Amino acid sequence: MKRINNKLYYIKEVSELTGISEQLIRKWENRYQIVKPERLDNGYRIYTYEDIVTLKSLKNLRDQNYSLKDAVNIIAEKQVLNQKTPKEVTSSPYVADLIKAGTIYDEEKLMTLLNQANQQYGLDLFLKNTVQPFLKEIGRLWQEKAWDESQETISSLVVRDFLTQIDRSFSNNIDDPLILGFCLPNENHEIPLQILLLQLEIRGWRTIRIAASPKFSSIEKLIERIKPKKVLLSASTLQPFQRDPDLLDKLDKIANKHSHISFYIGGSGVWKYTDIVKPKHLMISYTIDDIIKN
Repeated sequence: MKRINNKLYYIKEVSELTGISEQLIRKWENRYQIVKPERLDNGYRIYTYEDIVTLKSLKNLRDQNYSLKDAVNIIAEKQVLNQKTPKEVTSSPYVADLIKAGTIYDEEKLMTLLNQANQQYGLDLFLKNTVQPFLKEIGRLWQEKAWDESQETISSLVVRDFLTQIDRSFSNNIDDPLILGFCLPNENHEIPLQILLLQLEIRGWRTIRIAASPKFSSIEKLIERIKPKKVLLSASTLQPFQRDPDLLDKLDKIANKHSHISFYIGGSGVWKYTDIVKPKHLMISYTIDDIIKN
C-alpha cells in the first residue's frame, strides 16, 4: 500500500481500508464535513489515519442501524471528548534539568539526574513523573527540529541504559508469574516496553524482555521454549504493520495456538492500527490494569 510520508492516504486506499465507496466518502465529506482531507497541487485528496478511523467508525454505526445524522453526532461528541486533556501525573522538576543536559550532550549529567529522581520518588512514581514526561519532551523537541538526531539519540540511549540497570538489579521470586515482552518486528522503540515491564515487576511479576525488532521466528521459538503465563507485544509506531501487512494475523495465530497463555498487544502504533483491523485472539491493552486484571 502506497503512503505519503507514511501518514497520508489517497481516497482509493481509504476506500479499500474502510469498505466505503469513493463516491460515498466524498458525499459524507461534502455533506457532513466528517473528515476534512487536504488536497495536493494536482487536486487529489489525501487523508490521515485518523480520517480512516473516523470513516470506519461511521460505517460501523450505520451497520448498527443508526441514522446517518445520529452516527455523525455520536462521532462528533467522541472527537470533542478525545480533545480534552486526560489527567496526568505532574512532571517532576528533574524533567527541565534533563532537557538542559540532553541539549548539550551531557550523558554523565543525564545519568546523575535520573538516579537522583529515582531515589527521591521511588521507581513507580519516577517512571510516571520523570521518565515518561522526559521522553515526551524528547519526541516533541525532535519533531519540532529544536533538537537534532544526535541529541535525541543520546538522551534516549541514556534512559534506556538506566532502565536496563534498574531491571538487572530487580529481584523477584522465582515462583512469581512470568511475562515475556517483545517489541514487534521492525519496531525499534523499546523504552515504552521497558517502562511497562518494570511497572509489572513492581507489582510482583517476573519479566523477560527481548531486544528491539526481533525476528518473527524468534518470537515463536521463545514462546514455545519459555512458556510464560502472559505474552506482551508492543509497537510505538505503525512501521511493523506497514512492513508486514499480515503481521497481526500471524500473531493472532500464535495466540490461538497457545490458548493457555494470555496474549496482549499494545502501544500507540498498535492502537492506531487496531482501530481498523481487529485481532481475534490477542487482547488489546491500553493500561497496565488491562494486563494485570485479565
